[in-house]
Amino acid sequence: MADAARGFSAEDKAMAQLEVMNPRGEIPPPPTRGITPRFPALEGKKIVLIDNGKFGANNFLDALADMLREKYPTVAVAMYPKPPAQTITNTPKWYPTVKQQGDLFVFGVGD
Repeated sequence: MADAARGFSAEDKAMAQLEVMNPRGEIPPPPTRGITPRFPALEGKKIVLIDNGKFGANNFLDALADMLREKYPTVAVAMYPKPPAQTITNTPKWYPTVKQQGDLFVFGVGD
């Protein structure tokens, strides 16, 4: 269909302006902290393995716990479940409590 039939003249087309909007919005990225330095030695440390509750996370963490105990007999390994996503904001003391449970942490993610 010709532009004239649609009601657009050449002058209308030349003057048309469109503003393109980004539907994602603009959210500043969170600050980065970098990688935590390695511990010089694991002997005698308590390692807390945190299960995020997703399918398969426990399999990975169970295998990791076995490997750590075999390779480092003096290491204590503890499992700690993360509260469900729906309640984590209602448990602001969860992270500080977990921090007191050990020297090192592994956060296991399933799926």
